[in-house]
Amino acid sequence: MSHTDAFPQARHQERLEKLRHALRQEGLDAFLAADTANVTYLSGFTGDSAHLLVTRDHAWLITDGRYTEQAAAEAPHCEVVQHKVSLITSDAELANGAGVKALGFESNVLTVAAHAGLMKELKGVEAVAKKGLVEKLRQVKDAEELQRIRHAAEAADGAFRLVRQRLTPGLTEAEVANELEYAMRRLGARRAAFDAIIAAGPRSSLPHARATDTPIEPGSPVLVDWGAERGLYCSDCTRMLFLAPPDARWREVYEIVRQAQALALAAIRPGVSCREVDAAARRHIEDAGHKDDFKHGLGHGVGLRVHEGPALSTKSEDTLAEGMVVTVEPAIYLAGWGGVRIEDLAIVRTDGPEVLTTLPKELEAAIL
Repeated sequence: MSHTDAFPQARHQERLEKLRHALRQEGLDAFLAADTANVTYLSGFTGDSAHLLVTRDHAWLITDGRYTEQAAAEAPHCEVVQHKVSLITSDAELANGAGVKALGFESNVLTVAAHAGLMKELKGVEAVAKKGLVEKLRQVKDAEELQRIRHAAEAADGAFRLVRQRLTPGLTEAEVANELEYAMRRLGARRAAFDAIIAAGPRSSLPHARATDTPIEPGSPVLVDWGAERGLYCSDCTRMLFLAPPDARWREVYEIVRQAQALALAAIRPGVSCREVDAAARRHIEDAGHKDDFKHGLGHGVGLRVHEGPALSTKSEDTLAEGMVVTVEPAIYLAGWGGVRIEDLAIVRTDGPEVLTTLPKELEAAIL
């Protein structure tokens, strides 16, 4: 982690106190964080091999000898412990020594083997499965987090503009993906937030298509889904490009999706259920005759991970709150023909969403 990535230590202390408040509400003495994004969020440590054990008055960052110097520098408010056998063994030794009676752990992160090892090593400690405790804290971003996501979105937008100018028939999907990542790095991103989805022609009906070595044919529509990671935080966006003026069917489908997204964005406010936002877009797509062609949720949260809470979907139980950052990405996928997806990144605000993506969405702007 560069020095510019670091948050003030007081910020991590505040996050730990929020977690401790949650522990008291849950009747837990301690919590074991094993997810790397959660460890980073709470401690500031950015290595990829560590657990964080948090009690009501102390925090231990357990790692191995490769990372102890880095951990001490990035997380001075935590006691750094170098494990001798394994992370799980040290987790249990510390919990036992601290007199913990009820220990929450990330049931969606620990493997079956790790859980079995933890249960074997704990002495008189009840291990309580807790899913999403830290992830819930991460959903609402503070001002610095929002600024980092803005910067990531700026790098992604700038890269798209550069690559758009160079997109010509004959380039492969993989070459476009590589050009996008290189451009994002040049514009300040540490890396791509995920492998860019570049899907040309009929392959655009694959929601998570992988970029291939297939040359893009003249006149093809191209779905581009990409994002940047900058200052540890991610962005996510999707745009369509057309290498020739699209025919009437492509124009119709594109407009349905664009209008659906506008309706969903208009529904975003603090206190609104995520189901309601999803429904605003989904109803429009269904009314246009494409009930079975929108095959995923409307969106998701973005932050340290490109996919995190809240979930905007038909089954979501989440509610929007000020400071959340969500994607809004309605789509229509028609097998054997192609697909259209339009995605923006937005901050939930009381007076309406603050859309971070600055790229135009009008159909004419998508035609090269």
